[in-house]
Amino acid sequence: METETGRLATALGRAGAGAALLSSFEDVCYATGFEVPPPIDAGAAFAFGPTLALVTADGGTTLLAPNAYAARVEEMSRADENVLVETFGHFDAVDAEHAFLAAVRSTVAALRGDVLALDRRTLPAAAAEVLEGFRTVDARPILRSARLIKTPHEIELLREAVVAADAGQEALRTLARTGRNELDVMGDVVTFVERTAGRPVPWAGELVTGPRTATLRYPGGPIDREIEPGDTVLMDLSVRNRGYWADCTNTLVAGAEPSDDQLRYFLAARAAFEAAADALRPGRRASDAFEAAAEALGQHGLEPAHYAGHGIGTAVNEEPRLVPYDHTPIEANMVFAVEPGAYAGSEGTTGARAERIVLVTESGPEVLSSFGWGMDG
Repeated sequence: METETGRLATALGRAGAGAALLSSFEDVCYATGFEVPPPIDAGAAFAFGPTLALVTADGGTTLLAPNAYAARVEEMSRADENVLVETFGHFDAVDAEHAFLAAVRSTVAALRGDVLALDRRTLPAAAAEVLEGFRTVDARPILRSARLIKTPHEIELLREAVVAADAGQEALRTLARTGRNELDVMGDVVTFVERTAGRPVPWAGELVTGPRTATLRYPGGPIDREIEPGDTVLMDLSVRNRGYWADCTNTLVAGAEPSDDQLRYFLAARAAFEAAADALRPGRRASDAFEAAAEALGQHGLEPAHYAGHGIGTAVNEEPRLVPYDHTPIEANMVFAVEPGAYAGSEGTTGARAERIVLVTESGPEVLSSFGWGMDG
């Protein structure tokens, strides 16, 4: 069975690189399965540098993580070797910078003379001193090539993440009631997501209600506002479960039947979703999906307000992106979050976005999300 490490090793070989030193959370997760925590806890504060992964062209993997993450590493990592970097001592002082650089130096020592792929966005400048003498190349196009097509294991994890996100969207339909505060609704939605996932999950997105749905100012909420009768309610929900993301958006009306205006914008967004999703077929291009969404919006007298979607995986927003200038060929086992929107603008009172996860198969698109749309028509 095709694996993530195998795809990455193949991409390294094509690029003429002997190894890649990965430093972004999404690349580390892709290579090792270790779900790097959001950098807001004590473990991140103790560490001098990011969690790293070394992947060699023969498929070997080494994870370098702060010792504060020892339990998580034991639970999640599938790397051949796990190196815990001592970055903090509760009773004796630790030189975190020295420990981090020493771990990097030791890990790459056997590779001297090889071409080493690096991510210049996220690797600390201090690492340059221990990598001096290496011939280096940009790791980003190598990782892009590997991560574009999802493996069966990745698709399984993406399906699991979608189930958790679906639970949040289904919960919104009963939680977004007249008189409830946006902050309370969002908190309750996350509870449903985490109970479905069976664990705490990082999440992102927005919950906006009323006239704020008429314009795009992401993230526009939640804020301290009570939902009023007849308000449009729009929730864009992204959740990460076991290292992989789901991203979905629904639009509904609280405490009343949709007005003609609300229905117009929602049906336009939904039609644009359906058109863009249908364009995600092997042999087409990412830009074709954008053009399909734009044509559908045009049939409702509207123009695109933003892109029609993006790839998704260990990052919530990956390439290819469904924009008019991205002509990446669509291939089977790509996965996209398709999310066109339609908005009345600053002079209006409503808007809508329709977003679900779509898997490209040999025979066409498969919509993985199963939550019900917020309006019918």
